[in-house]
Parts: sequence; structure tokens; C-alpha cells
Amino acid sequence: MQAANVKTELVDWKVLNGQSDNGKSDELMRHVASLFSLTASHCDEEQLATYDTVLQRLADLVGEETRSFAAQKICHLENAPHSIIRRFAFDAIKVADPILRHSPVLTDKDLIEVSEVRSDDHLVSISMRKTLSSVVTDVLIRTGHGTVMIKLAANAGADLSEESMQALDEAAANDRFLANELASRIAEKDQSRKSISFSAFPSRQVDLNRLWDEIEPKVEERFYNLSRHSYLARYRFDPSLTKIEKLFEQGFLGNGVLRQFACNDQFADLVCGIAKLSGFPHQIVARMMSSLEWDQILSLFRLLSFSDELVHDILECGPWMLCLSSGQCNAVQRRYRQIGLEEAKINVNRWPTTGLRLD
Repeated sequence: MQAANVKTELVDWKVLNGQSDNGKSDELMRHVASLFSLTASHCDEEQLATYDTVLQRLADLVGEETRSFAAQKICHLENAPHSIIRRFAFDAIKVADPILRHSPVLTDKDLIEVSEVRSDDHLVSISMRKTLSSVVTDVLIRTGHGTVMIKLAANAGADLSEESMQALDEAAANDRFLANELASRIAEKDQSRKSISFSAFPSRQVDLNRLWDEIEPKVEERFYNLSRHSYLARYRFDPSLTKIEKLFEQGFLGNGVLRQFACNDQFADLVCGIAKLSGFPHQIVARMMSSLEWDQILSLFRLLSFSDELVHDILECGPWMLCLSSGQCNAVQRRYRQIGLEEAKINVNRWPTTGLRLD
């Protein structure tokens, strides 16, 4: 979309074309970013494209301070245009920091690319995200310095592979701060494992695609229509389906990405991600995840090897966040710890006979 085609009363064309002084460009950038932060949740695709065009053009004209202001305004937005978010992520650290720490729009691929070409300060910012997949932390640990390692060891939301844990352990021999953080992390993991009587990552040993084929004939057509559901009608699933397909093709769809979706209340993305992993339609997963039939959805989570941490984050996302008390969330988490793999198998193998409870 060209700037000349942008339909918005926000735009002073002389400013966008660089025909005005820098002060006016800075003022307009701050105004547009502030307005976008307030209206983003109500914008359609055309309006988002308009904001993207204007912000991109203004980013060429303003200084670092103003770009930093804009980055702080849009860093938490779930539907911020990917192109302006990515641009800010590669910018000077003052601009990039809030984006790298908080933006739910950045993909693992984006984070890896920033890690490989930008400064150590950029890596520190990434290492402080609320959730990180092991795909990203592997790169951070290979390319980062001591501060990055310390931040990752202290970040409970950062998934670490066995190789990364070994690298941290070796580095901790010469870094007492890293050693302290790593010891605390290991102690917390050990405590968590004591409360679980089964393997944390079992083989699910159930063909969920085949299972859905057997369940499908019992599912009424009305359950595929989410437009009349009191909670689910507000979500837009089509863009999420496209996003998840790309993540799946790139090999990035896993527990770490799902935790990021849950922590940022990206319910539509979360539902579509679980649907892709399970082979169930997203409409059915959405209904299961807005129902109070806990054993049903928890059994599916167990077969997908979801961690306790992921289930905790899921319970604080979407419809459940709106209708569950903290006491109810704790009760569901306790129930998840009780459901072993064998019980989950028994539960789901009944579904072709009993059907799913989706009301």
C-alpha cells in the first residue's frame, strides 16, 4: 500500500513525504503510535495495513527517541503489524528492547535472526521474555555471553534443552552468579517432579487423528459454529490458522510457542496450535477449552505431553481467565497432576462411544 492511498485523517502528507521539519514528524509518530495502542483491538485488516504504512514511513523520518516511544506503545499489541514490529526488533537497543522483551508478534524465526546479527544487549532483552522455546534458547546460549546465560537460567519460562543445560553447567564452574541461578532452577525442577508420579514427557501412544475420525460422526453440526457462543464469538480464528500453519512448517510449533500464546492471552493462536498438534478441528478444541468438563480436555493435554507450567498458563488465558477463580484454577492444576497417561488413554478411548461434551 502506497502512502498516497492511505485513508486516514491522521496523516499530514507533507510530513509523510519528508517535506516538514523533524519536530512535526516526531509529533505525528507519537500521536499515531498512541492512537494505535488504544484502537488496535478494534482494527480490521485494512486499518492495520494503514497504521503499518504510516508507522513505517514515519520511522524513516524520526529519531531514536521517538522510535523508542512508538515501540513502547505497541510492544504488547497482539495484532500489531509484523513488519513494523520486526523493524523495531532489529533497531538500536533503546528501540528494540521493549519489542524483544514483550511483543507476542515476534516468531521464533525472528528472535533467532535478531540473535545472530544484533548486539549482546539485544540477546539480553530476548532472554528476558516471559516464555522462550528451546529452539531460541539454544541459539542464545551458543552466541551469548555470561549475562545472557544468567538471565536464561533465572527465567522459569525459558525452555532449555539438555545440550543447553549442559552448556550452562559448564559455564557455571567459572561464574558464581550463574551457578546460583542454575542451582535455584534445578531445585525448583526437582521439587516439581516430586509431585508427579509419572514421566513428564511420555509417549502418548494414541493416534489422535484416527481417534478424531471415530469421534466425528457423533459431533453435531451446530458445534462447529462459534458465532453464537457467548465467549468464543469474539475471537478471529482464520488469521491464527494461517499463522500456525507457517509455524508448523518451520518446525517451531511446540510447548514453548504455546506458552507464549497463553501468557500473552492469544487464545485464538493457542486453540489453533493445539488443534494442529492434536488433529482435532479448531472449533472443537475451542469448545473443549471453554467448557468445565475438565477431565476431557486435561486428558487431551496429557496425551500431548503438556507440562504443568503450560497448563497453568492455559488456565489464565481466554474464556477460562474470565470465568475461573484462582481457587478453581488451582483445583484444575491439581487434577492435571493426578491424571496419568494410562487414565488419559482410557478417557479418550471412550469418546468414540460416548462422544464429547461440548455445551
